[in-house]
Amino acid sequence: MKAILLTAMIVASTAQAVEVSCPAVYPPKTLTLSPDATDPEGHGLMKPAHLSYTYIHDGELYSEQTLVPPAPIKMKGGWKTEFGVFPEKDNWLVCVYGGETWGGGRLERWQRLDSKLTSCMLHVKQTRVRQNPYIWNAWAVCK
Repeated sequence: MKAILLTAMIVASTAQAVEVSCPAVYPPKTLTLSPDATDPEGHGLMKPAHLSYTYIHDGELYSEQTLVPPAPIKMKGGWKTEFGVFPEKDNWLVCVYGGETWGGGRLERWQRLDSKLTSCMLHVKQTRVRQNPYIWNAWAVCK
């Protein structure tokens, strides 16, 4: 009986976990940008870029980051950081692209997290390949 109860508790806690991830490259294909009123002659081209930073954000979409993350925990090939998130606020996984090193970049992709979540473990791993020694993968497991 105890074994069945323990198994049910493990399955229930696992079923509540949600995983969200940053695409390794964003945008997935080259985008063309039309001229606008501030630059009627300019045409833009946004090429896919590699992930170069990520964080958990609490607050309005595109607002300034004020959350100070806790210290990361080292793990093989990267690190993980546990964030407490606030159900009464908007919470986001923000993925940043285009930096030459980790922490750089200007292109941001914002993904809203479910409002019922209370904690997220953000995982970051580095993959070394010959052509680009700094390929990063990032994902959050939230409950």
